[in-house]
Amino acid sequence: MMSALPTPTAIRPRLPLLYRLAATARRALGSRGTQLVYQSPALVPLRRALGSSAPAGVSTVQVCGGALEGVSLTVDLSCEKYYWLGTHEEPVQRTLVEHVRRGDVVYDIGAHIGFFSLLCASLAGEQGRVFAFEPRADNLDRLRANVAANAVRNIEAHGVAIRDRAGEATFVLHGSSLQGHLADRPEADGVRVRTQSVDALVASGMPPPDILKIDVEGAEGRVIRGAARTIAHRRPAIVIEIHSDAAGAEVLAALPCAYAFRDVQTGVRAGDALPPGHYFGRAIIAREAAA
Repeated sequence: MMSALPTPTAIRPRLPLLYRLAATARRALGSRGTQLVYQSPALVPLRRALGSSAPAGVSTVQVCGGALEGVSLTVDLSCEKYYWLGTHEEPVQRTLVEHVRRGDVVYDIGAHIGFFSLLCASLAGEQGRVFAFEPRADNLDRLRANVAANAVRNIEAHGVAIRDRAGEATFVLHGSSLQGHLADRPEADGVRVRTQSVDALVASGMPPPDILKIDVEGAEGRVIRGAARTIAHRRPAIVIEIHSDAAGAEVLAALPCAYAFRDVQTGVRAGDALPPGHYFGRAIIAREAAA
């Protein structure tokens, strides 16, 4: 699946024996087997041993399973083993594999360190493009390092937060690099970041998206409001994580046209509400008909 990505150029350090054994087990057991291992109370000592033997800081590793198997990623193995194992949000991985087509333009909004950006870049191929948006500076550095390590040429990384208007906002840091969020007012554990909207980016000349992938820790409605003109015109597919009932209501209220959403875990079509979860949405009038 990942044949579109060139051979990684980063030098990977030799991992501790326990990690090499775990990687072999991941390949042998597959996704379901790995999940059962991690859920088993009997294997808590093993999981603790993996945590205690993790290399300090970040390491460049080879993903050992999932849709990105074989790709180089710079990860912190003390808390980001899901990237290395390839088990990160597997229903989302499957959804992107199913729906990203050759030549597509993908906006990865809330890209973190580029796991899904790299996947979309491979699926879209050389004629496609991925625009990755990540406001947190240390995440952005690793995102760019991961792009460079795999010699990927169709990802463009931007250190901005996507919302409903251009300007600045406070990005509140969290103990986990996955969980920062925007705030309108300065906060003690926040940093100022630039903000932009999808509509403004498209108006400035950025190619409009065929797929919006959105993971923004509660600001989903603001992203959709700032993309309303683009959505109305292009009808992109939407892969989105909803973080609260309120955020789901904001998304539905902000959409300029009707969308049908399905839970990517269960495949069940959402009704009149979007409770917390991951969803795939497609315009009820497809973009080909609307163009």
